[in-house]
Amino acid sequence: MFTIYIAKAAANYGLTATRPIYERALEVLPDRQTAKMCLRFAALERKLGEIDRARAIYAHASQFCDPRTNPEFWAEWHSFEIDTGSEDTFREMLRIKRSVQAQFNTEASYLAAQALAASQGAAKYAEEEAAALDPMAAAERQSGGGKAGPTFVSAKQAALARGDDDERARSPQVVGNADEIQISDEDI
Repeated sequence: MFTIYIAKAAANYGLTATRPIYERALEVLPDRQTAKMCLRFAALERKLGEIDRARAIYAHASQFCDPRTNPEFWAEWHSFEIDTGSEDTFREMLRIKRSVQAQFNTEASYLAAQALAASQGAAKYAEEEAAALDPMAAAERQSGGGKAGPTFVSAKQAALARGDDDERARSPQVVGNADEIQISDEDI
């Protein structure tokens, strides 16, 4: 309904007259449709040369788009920032993406997102996109994981491995808490 209204207003009054209609649509429409309308609104602002307004619209729409279930939105914002943004605006987009993903990251919503992604066949697409966006993670997967992290060896184990058994025999073994404060009954 809003698309017809926007088309008529653009034909009769010009593109700039459609801004209040878009703003009203963003207030009234449900979340899923709001995201689509925001993409159209951002495209209009970009067409009019209002890059900062388009960026603000993308930031507003991001709160309705889970990166796992709506990768199209994030891909479009990503290409927008590459075409028109700077390094700072690109980092801001990535920061917003991480915070939105954390917002949607609850156990129930994660399972629902996985089920939806599996039914749409988008799980493979999202993984490929993530690998393309994060070359460091791709390098870690190629090198054999990196999920366990680096392994550290304590100094005592390293000394035993080198054969410093006589040093261990010389040092008294501490039983209990080494930092325990000894207070006698006379001090009280």
